[in-house]
Formats: sequence, C-alpha cells, structure tokens
Amino acid sequence: MSLLLSFLKRKKGQHPTEFEDFGLRTIYSPFWANLPHTDIFLAFTPDLLHQLHKGVFKDHLVKWCLEIVGEAEMDAHFKAIPDYPGLRHFKKGISAIKQWTGTEHKQMQCVFIGLLAGAVPSQVLVVARAILDFSYFAQLRTHTSDTLKYLENALAVFHANKDILHELEVHEHFNIPKLHQLLHYDYVQSILLYGTTDGFNTELLEHLHIDFTKEAYQASNKQDYEEQMALWL
Repeated sequence: MSLLLSFLKRKKGQHPTEFEDFGLRTIYSPFWANLPHTDIFLAFTPDLLHQLHKGVFKDHLVKWCLEIVGEAEMDAHFKAIPDYPGLRHFKKGISAIKQWTGTEHKQMQCVFIGLLAGAVPSQVLVVARAILDFSYFAQLRTHTSDTLKYLENALAVFHANKDILHELEVHEHFNIPKLHQLLHYDYVQSILLYGTTDGFNTELLEHLHIDFTKEAYQASNKQDYEEQMALWL
C-alpha cells in the first residue's frame, strides 16, 4: 500500500525521482509548518568544524590543490617548511594521515597559503586565500561591522575567481552542499542574531568523543567492548 501511495505521489510530481538521487525524502506536513512566529531555517546555524575546517577546506580546497600540484609535490612542500614555534611541522607530509581532527585542519591552514605560493596559478592562490580569509573571519570571537563586511567580501572574492578551477578541469561544478551552506546559512545573519560562531560550534562537543568514546574503548580488552565501555564510564 505504501509503495502504491509513493508511486501516486511521484506521478503527481510530489515526490520527484531526482530526490532519490540525492538521498532526499519529501516531507508533506513538517511539524513546524503552522508554528506561529517561526522561521525554521534560522535554527540551522553555521558549524565551523564540519562546514569550514573539514568541509570546504579539507574535503574541497585541499583536494582541488592536490589535483593541481600532485600528492608527492604537496607532501614535499609540507616537509620543506622549517620548524617554527607555534606552527606544526608535517614532517611526513599530509597524504599518509587518514584521520584528521579539527586541530590538525587548523594547523594545516596556518601554512597552506605559503606552501601553495609558486606551486599553483595565481588565481588559484586567490581562491585559496579567499576561503581561508572567510574561515578566519568567521572564527573571530569579537565582531564589528567592518569584520562582518570583510567576511562577506572574502566569500565574494571566492565566487569571483572560482571559475579557474573549472578551466583547470579540477572541478566540473560548484553545486556543493558545503559551499552552498556558506551562502544560505548566512554567517553574517547568524552572528548578528546569535553572537559569534564559537557559541554554536560543534568542535567543543566533538572533543568529548575523546573522553566518552576513545578512552573508554582503550580501557577495554577490545572484545565485546560496549558493556566494558559503559562500565568504565
């Protein structure tokens, strides 16, 4: 019966087949539809860890630059950076790292522009700097009208120069959810409404995985560990 109803809804255009391609499901009567004085989209706040550090930077910008520079060359640039107090030296490059933390993402961002200089076309460097400028302005714990303007300008610079990635055949399109979120989650509006982004960043909560998951697992004998982890906690 449910299959028949789904077919009828799809036939009427209420459940487009394209939804399935993107893993989407139609919601016909959302719980918030008739709530007074409610804009449900304001409940979606920016997330520095998953949107910027892991999403736009690691999953996209780093990947694009790797395709331009090459994995071996990128590793060589990371290895060649001299030691300096306060900066992490990736002595083995980055290709061997399988699990990244938010801290490692931020450590890599500190040196990323420097190691790209001379290795990528100048317009790609502009794109990379715009993304990192946006990230750093978004992380500020105090804002003024000027800093919010700089935040918007950084995103505008990225969009004005991003076509170079298409010209270099690095990426075919920019219909990327994480990039889309930068515009439609509107960091400026969220900051004006709710304060700086550290107030709704998931990075602090993710750190609890160390105490509540990783350390508990290490304390087990790795066999039937769920019960042992619960007892350890």
